[in-house]
Amino acid sequence: MITKIINNLWGDLSNAELKRFGLLSVIITIILGNYWMLRVMKNPIFNDLVGMEYQPYAKMGSIFVVAFVVLIYSKLVDHFSKKSLFDIICIFYAALFFFICFATGTYKAFFSDINSNPLMKILNIQGNLIGWLAYFIFETSSILIVLFWAFVASTTKPEAAKKGYAMIVSCIQLGTISGPAIVTNYAPTVGLPMLIGLGGFLVILVPFLVRLYLAMVEKDDVQESNTPDDKKPKTGFFEGLRLIATRPYVMGILIVSTVYEVVATIIEFQMNMIAKDVFPSRELFASFTGKYGMSVNTMVLMFSFLGTSYFMRKYGIRFCLLAYPIIVGIVLSGLLVMDNMNLSNIEMMWILFMVMIIIKGLSYALNNPTKEVIYIPTTKDIRFKAKGWIESFGGRTSKAGGSVINAAFAKNLPELLLFGTLISLGVVGGWIIAANLLGKKFNKLQAEDKIIE
Repeated sequence: MITKIINNLWGDLSNAELKRFGLLSVIITIILGNYWMLRVMKNPIFNDLVGMEYQPYAKMGSIFVVAFVVLIYSKLVDHFSKKSLFDIICIFYAALFFFICFATGTYKAFFSDINSNPLMKILNIQGNLIGWLAYFIFETSSILIVLFWAFVASTTKPEAAKKGYAMIVSCIQLGTISGPAIVTNYAPTVGLPMLIGLGGFLVILVPFLVRLYLAMVEKDDVQESNTPDDKKPKTGFFEGLRLIATRPYVMGILIVSTVYEVVATIIEFQMNMIAKDVFPSRELFASFTGKYGMSVNTMVLMFSFLGTSYFMRKYGIRFCLLAYPIIVGIVLSGLLVMDNMNLSNIEMMWILFMVMIIIKGLSYALNNPTKEVIYIPTTKDIRFKAKGWIESFGGRTSKAGGSVINAAFAKNLPELLLFGTLISLGVVGGWIIAANLLGKKFNKLQAEDKIIE
């Protein structure tokens, strides 16, 4: 019966595939569960120490911080095995999380505000320095997710990926729901610093599980595919950016992977600006954002069980690439209609809450597993270096684009809703064109058994 259920949900997985994707599901469950636990605390901490109205500038500033992190990541990829990469990155971020745990719990005693902090005066930065540091650390910690998916793409064949990737997405939602649920239920009682400390402990577990994975599966199962770039000389930081600029296929991946962040950034900012006034303390604000995280990932869980693998196998990759932007366009059109109904701020907050669940939920349940599959007919440099740029730097660039609009209308939310939505609809139009071309190219590569070098 269990085998029948698994086959109906994800296709006919062999015992070896079940073992592989089962353990990978445990690893990414911890990574993304922890990431979401920390993520939903990011804005409440920043609002408490700095002010939510300055959050668009933090998103714009994160571009430069992420660029530095990607630079280091690209160098590490050249000089270390993937097992060692997990060791280095996990230990580094665990140490940072423990520091933020201490700083956010004792900042009043150890860290001054702008009126007495010389560094803040010199840099002319609003608020407390720890608020900015926490925001940037939580933002850049997604590099571990990039590393995980690059690791999976380098050891998985396309046919297995269509089944196994959906299995991973389905299983990880149990963790990503639990992460925000912990914040929702325990932030008001134990406080945010203790939860950040828990995040540091969970990150340390990941390297041990990766080693267990490598020890459990057979050697032949974890070897990278033989692609022409495996024996090429080591390349530098800008290799990933060069690949994006010179390979139309990779540029298409960039667009379908990140452009939705423009829309999501605009709508999420409006929701948080209203929520910070409704929930005055950072713990209550975090409890609300925890509910948001739980709702998004519950939708992902339901859709991944009922829809992701089915749509990928039944209708193909091109259909899945196109479905997401079309749905986003429909939702945005509905939001424009509701904006003219004279709703109260509380009502609008919950409407924006539902819109964000749809946009974010489908991005994780449908768009993410689809875009991971389209990395398979590519070389190692594209899967690791270009992907590192796209997932970390490219995503933040799209967020910064939305933040420019947020900053311009930060004090006039009705205008932000109107003009931001109209701009977003224009972005969706270009997104649909790129998704259509990328889907056609992927099908052609698969039919001809070729890769993008």
